[in-house]
Amino acid sequence: MSTKLCKKVSDRLGKVKPLKPKRQKSPDEKSAQKVRKHFGGGAYERTPEADTYSISVKMPPKKDRPDRGNRIGDFWVRDNEKLAVDYLNDLRTLSREVPEVSFYKEANKSSVKSLKSTLDKLLNRSELFAERGFLGVVRDGVRATIFMPDADKNYPKVIKAMANKKYKVDKIYAEDANGFLMFNKDGTFKMIDDVDVRFGENARPSGYQDVQMRFKKGKNIYELLILPGPNSLMTKNLEHEQVYELFRAYDTKGFKADAGAKEIIKGIQNQFFELTKKLYAQALQKDVFGAKNNSEAVTFTKENVNNVNKLLKSLKALYRGKFEALSPSKRSASDFKQTKNYKQLNDLEHKVREVLDFYKPIEQ
Repeated sequence: MSTKLCKKVSDRLGKVKPLKPKRQKSPDEKSAQKVRKHFGGGAYERTPEADTYSISVKMPPKKDRPDRGNRIGDFWVRDNEKLAVDYLNDLRTLSREVPEVSFYKEANKSSVKSLKSTLDKLLNRSELFAERGFLGVVRDGVRATIFMPDADKNYPKVIKAMANKKYKVDKIYAEDANGFLMFNKDGTFKMIDDVDVRFGENARPSGYQDVQMRFKKGKNIYELLILPGPNSLMTKNLEHEQVYELFRAYDTKGFKADAGAKEIIKGIQNQFFELTKKLYAQALQKDVFGAKNNSEAVTFTKENVNNVNKLLKSLKALYRGKFEALSPSKRSASDFKQTKNYKQLNDLEHKVREVLDFYKPIEQ
């Protein structure tokens, strides 16, 4: 039931919103109606002296313009784009008020969650949506990143400064260790501040560390990530591309639906996490002490490589066994290598080996 409800909402977000007839606009009005917001500047350049982001009225050729459809979800994204401009400007001002905070335009190019990403999140968390609604699932429609040394200890300074700008830390349902909702003595749901300090023992399995919080201003939710510095952010982006997206593909293609395959894939991912933990540790050292203090190459160990090779072989063997257990009349092909499972596993294995090769151990 929850999946159908979530699907219905996601479909509605993709529908066209009815529009009232409008008068024909002149060419000049049409040209000025849509503008491109841009942040400009080089990599991690500090924000300019002007207090607001600039707006360009120069339009690209019509054929090169991005699709700005009239689906309901598109209107939601466009509203968030407007909110993001003010939010980023407020964070820029905050960086002047709190000496420890650094704000970079380059780190906030993706300050609005796309419609596709929003719909994917709703469909993947259908049970949570049925339980807590749209804002219980999509809490990062407008998001931003700032840098702050010792963020796990200093983040209250950010909360205090944002409160002066009418941003209050939002509340979320409290959960126990098993993910069940907690209750107060009077039987009402227990609510806690939406602040997650993911440092030290609470760091992500990959080694990623930050403070994640959500603010509320009016009816709108704003996400903020506080990282140690730009090197940590660059490592996060690298991990997302080389590790997160890779192992998410195993899930989206259905391989994690099998309990045995899920454990094998988890084993491969854990070998990758041994690498990413070292990458994050090095990035933290660079953010704290400077780039020259830690230039040692980070690689997989020979043991990591051997373990991944064995696990990849086991994964293919598992699905070969499933194929051979079927009667010839129920097989999708005459040979396992011609099946969809084999081709998808082979493609994903190729991507795994690309990362293994990129971080291969250095021969002594």
